[in-house]
Amino acid sequence: MTYLRMTVAEWDIDLDSAEAEALIQGIASEGLRVFRSQPGFIDYRLMQAAARTTIAVAEWESVELGKKGAQRYRDWMQSSGIMQHITLRTYDGDIVVTSHPGSVDGQ
Repeated sequence: MTYLRMTVAEWDIDLDSAEAEALIQGIASEGLRVFRSQPGFIDYRLMQAAARTTIAVAEWESVELGKKGAQRYRDWMQSSGIMQHITLRTYDGDIVVTSHPGSVDGQ
């Protein structure tokens, strides 16, 4: 079973602002590099859910690797200045059903 982390971020700036666009571009470039360099990383997606809300989903091979990788990513967000603009709520757990072929019940 793989491990999934879903994080809701409430931003203190509008996501259509130039400042937010620059921060999200940083996530799309450097942030993804941080994720991809972590052992056990599988996938990351970020969606805009509202004018000041994003939802991120990251998939990892295991809980241990996922928690370590997520902490490294949060350290990067702190150093990049992103954390000063967001409040996070994270949910995590093992994936029990997926549509991906060959994974859990998504055969």
